[in-house]
Amino acid sequence: MMGNFPGSFARERIYVSTTDTFDAEADLDFIAIEAVINGDPVRLTTAEKIFAARFLDGRGMTPSAIAYLIRSTAHTVRGWKDNGWKRRDSATPPPVKEREEPVCGERRMYRRHLAAGESCDVCRAANTAADRRYRLTGSTEEAA
Repeated sequence: MMGNFPGSFARERIYVSTTDTFDAEADLDFIAIEAVINGDPVRLTTAEKIFAARFLDGRGMTPSAIAYLIRSTAHTVRGWKDNGWKRRDSATPPPVKEREEPVCGERRMYRRHLAAGESCDVCRAANTAADRRYRLTGSTEEAA
């Protein structure tokens, strides 16, 4: 018997598929996906989470609401959406920003001089200053 308070009505159940219960090729369990979409605590594989997120996005839900239901983060849901609802291939790392070669007068160059067995007073002074900043402030970077 239902009570007389707001929200006591029977909620509409969302169905993912009316005919299939699984997709062996894509490794999807539609029963588990349906349970999660309807608020039941079920553990999903990544493929199932992506399918559920795409399904809920098509129904107009926000990434944070989707993330709450599938037990993920909104950042992850946005990443899947930006990637065409695909998992980022972990074999392909994100592009790395190239670092500039160190020049004399930097702490990094002091390390290279040491490795090469060289002595450079300018680089040693830069290393000493960076070390002093680190001990005083917790960072080797100069204040802006």
